[in-house]
Amino acid sequence: MSAPGLTLSDRPASPALGMFLILMLGATCIGFSGIFVRFADVGPAAAGFWRVLFALPVLGAWMALEDRRAGAGRVRPGAMWPIALAGLAFGVDVMLYNASLGFTTIANASLLGNLSPVGVILGGWLLFGEKPTRRILGALLLALGGAGMLVLPKLSGAAPAAPGALLGDTLAIGAAFSYAAYILAVRRARNRAAAGRIGLISSAICAVFCLVAAFALGETVLPQSLTGWLAVAALGLVSHAMGQGLITLALGHYGANAASLVMVWPALVSVLAAWAIFAEQPSPAQAFGGVAILAAVLMVRKG
Repeated sequence: MSAPGLTLSDRPASPALGMFLILMLGATCIGFSGIFVRFADVGPAAAGFWRVLFALPVLGAWMALEDRRAGAGRVRPGAMWPIALAGLAFGVDVMLYNASLGFTTIANASLLGNLSPVGVILGGWLLFGEKPTRRILGALLLALGGAGMLVLPKLSGAAPAAPGALLGDTLAIGAAFSYAAYILAVRRARNRAAAGRIGLISSAICAVFCLVAAFALGETVLPQSLTGWLAVAALGLVSHAMGQGLITLALGHYGANAASLVMVWPALVSVLAAWAIFAEQPSPAQAFGGVAILAAVLMVRKG
């Protein structure tokens, strides 16, 4: 675990590049989660349950491999509280994000849902003493500006808004702050436990939380078609096992500030995927916003 304030420039080039690629791959996998949710024929909380349930065997195998290494299976005192918080926070995140997709576009839900860097940078500063560098703050502003350009046509009334779109956007913002809590909790847990163990335990807690919520809300829990089953399986294996797993691994080498800013990448992936699959064509302003997000990612890469 790096000391607070350590930047990528303080690390050897090869390991930094490798962890950056791992972080980006995990973020790309998460970028397709909105697509999979659209194809799933279950409720928002139920989709969250299946997402983590399908990922549990993969995460269990990951933890077993880690445990073979000397000392990797040890959990330092105080680890369970941040791991449990991570599981609950992620459960709230996926529920709110999945619910938002029923009211707003994939682009809006993903972009607003990926505003979590705001909460993470503030939380990392206040809780962990990680004062952001000027470059990180500049990247944050650029990323937020890009996100603003992506949603500007709707906010200005230049594009028609679907009924309930404001509710959908509000749910997505709630998901963003829940994901910020998840990142901060994982960051704290990585000081005390290995990534695979954190992923498995927090995912199990998330699964229980989402299943209880699905029954409490009267949702459809079992997929009603082959497409629905394939969609929830992809949520678990691609978006969660690969996406969250790789991000959890990378958070052990990156500060929370840099890691959270790179999480704007799934928003751009979602916009492009929604364009290709659901014909949600971005406007010129949204295209410029995507370029701004890419620039912010490059700024984070240089640390």
